[in-house]
Amino acid sequence: MAAGGTTTITLEENEVALIIGEEEGAMSVRVVSATEVEDGADEIGAAPEIVLALAMRLLKDPEFHDEVLEWYYAQDDDDDEDEK
Repeated sequence: MAAGGTTTITLEENEVALIIGEEEGAMSVRVVSATEVEDGADEIGAAPEIVLALAMRLLKDPEFHDEVLEWYYAQDDDDDEDEK
């Protein structure tokens, strides 16, 4: 990863990105959508809704962060066992 720089990515029209950062031990979360979502929209697509839900959960539930990491590391263990 580049230190101290900015990385540019291009999202497809139907994509939404969850950007997680850390500064001085505090987590930051941003949601970026390739297309503008209007304020007060009655409905949004499934992808933005899922990403927003994950972002909110990460920000409001500190234990969820640990649960996500535990799940992730368990996947690595499962993949290693499958390769044997």
